[in-house]
Amino acid sequence: MTSTGRPGGPPEPEAIGLHHLVERQAAATPEAIAVTAPDATWTYAELDEQAARIAAGLRERGAGRGRLIGMAIERSAAAVAAILGILKTGAGYVPLDPEFPESRLRFMIEDCLPLVVLHTGAELPSVAGTAMAELDDVLGSPGAREEAAEISPEQTAYVIYTSGSTGRPKGVEIPHRGIVDRVLWERTAYPSGPGDAVILHHALSFDVSLWEIFIPLTTGGRLVVADPLYGQDPRYLTDLVRTENVTCLAVVPALLQALLDEKPGLGGCPSLREVFSGGEVLSPALARRFFATVKAGLHNQYGPTEYSIDTTYWDCEADDPSASVPIGFPRTSARLYILDPQGRPAGEGEAGELHIAGPGLALGYLNRPELTRERFVGNPFDGGRMYRTGDVVRRRDDGALEFVGRADDQVKVRGFRIELGEIERAVEALPEVERAVLTTVGDGDDLALAAFVTPGSVDGRQVRARLAEVLPEYMVPAHVVAQDRLPLGPTGKVDKSALALPAQSARPAGEVPRDPEEELVAGTFAEILGVPEAAAGDDFFELGGNSLQALRLLNILRKNSPELPIAVLFETPTVAGIAAALREVGQTPDPSAVAGP
Repeated sequence: MTSTGRPGGPPEPEAIGLHHLVERQAAATPEAIAVTAPDATWTYAELDEQAARIAAGLRERGAGRGRLIGMAIERSAAAVAAILGILKTGAGYVPLDPEFPESRLRFMIEDCLPLVVLHTGAELPSVAGTAMAELDDVLGSPGAREEAAEISPEQTAYVIYTSGSTGRPKGVEIPHRGIVDRVLWERTAYPSGPGDAVILHHALSFDVSLWEIFIPLTTGGRLVVADPLYGQDPRYLTDLVRTENVTCLAVVPALLQALLDEKPGLGGCPSLREVFSGGEVLSPALARRFFATVKAGLHNQYGPTEYSIDTTYWDCEADDPSASVPIGFPRTSARLYILDPQGRPAGEGEAGELHIAGPGLALGYLNRPELTRERFVGNPFDGGRMYRTGDVVRRRDDGALEFVGRADDQVKVRGFRIELGEIERAVEALPEVERAVLTTVGDGDDLALAAFVTPGSVDGRQVRARLAEVLPEYMVPAHVVAQDRLPLGPTGKVDKSALALPAQSARPAGEVPRDPEEELVAGTFAEILGVPEAAAGDDFFELGGNSLQALRLLNILRKNSPELPIAVLFETPTVAGIAAALREVGQTPDPSAVAGP
């Protein structure tokens, strides 16, 4: 079956490059504020000038069509200018999160071999054939204007790395035609313009950051860049929405729940007009709770990175009695097919794997021709290509699509798409681990990763600490359960349905916090986890903490101790261990920091 949905304008012929849309807006409203960020506030003219200087400097280093430029810059006005500068040269950009472990950054750089990696002081692995350059050293002279680079709609605009089932990340290549199609559709489907403000709070390695950047900057709105330390902190974000008069916000459901938990939360933000939820399943209960407190529209959007961020939309309604929130209808250009295992259209109301075709399609996976052929297959319905999502959906009577689940071992946690196989391989690479099986525990906003390992002598805390050295924090399991043997089903395979976390038993009273640092950390544990108290030896994850709550803990403690490393959450996640790290960085947080930024 094929679905069509909300109309949206086709890409404008002359705007074949994503950056061209921003340049056009800069020419129309040069004196309007384009970016408000902790590091700078720029008008459209100033942003375009800064991007032009970066482009000039990159061209001197050989940047141009067919090249990739790495960008290891934290969320900032400078990062936005760098993205635009890279695109102006005709090159594509590759976001490299400075918070990623050194081994993962090395793999990504070796895989995509960028001409240059731009940074602002980050420590990066040295890779032969790739230069490392501080952003300030790349800036061309003020007023530098180069001839416009030749841009084809099929040129790579960016490469986003996602989790890979083979144990290594895969780079998704998105061309200008795909992301331009996405931006132009949204501008028509959900009009915005001068007076609107959008927060950039997601990591630049997460593709929703492109939505956050380019929706305001192509419509005359204002981009509000969240402080890189607090981008996922609900209290900070609600304050930012209120003080900056933000009108549009993109969130994953887990963060939306945390924002609603704040007092007064989003309900105290009268400027907010539209909230876009994506990355995870949005529950009806969370949607109802939103409408009970927030006077804004709520939209559920779905889509893989391989189809330029989002593919479908659903406009939620406060009185919708449905048992689930649909992922809805496709954006205008997308053609959706629900197919059975034999590749035939599924019957009405029957579940099948979702396949997507249209101009939003990625070029494929960088340097992975076999995987590209496996996932981007021939479209027997129109002769082109289509992407096999691995997502199982069904169509409702009204034509809207419902998400049923995954056809493989891929899950989403906090909006990040994760291949469980990649984590399993990382766990099994540890010398003390014989066998590892990854699964998820909980559901909805409480979904967390759990690793079940053998033998029973494995120290789960050490496993988490070692994984934090090679995996992003959102891929480190919240729970590691060591067992002498894993349960097997009748076929001899591990029976995942028989895997369960050990029952919580009453904790013996532990040693009370012994100094101001331990008291601060213990109080923060108690507030975030909702426990009466925490002892000096209590482990954050063993008390029930998950990765989103761990980030909130880090954000609170970094308020007055910004040098606190993220690795401490996994290496020594106890009250005493984190307190020792606070003392080591030499900055003791004020007790008021427990209240958040």
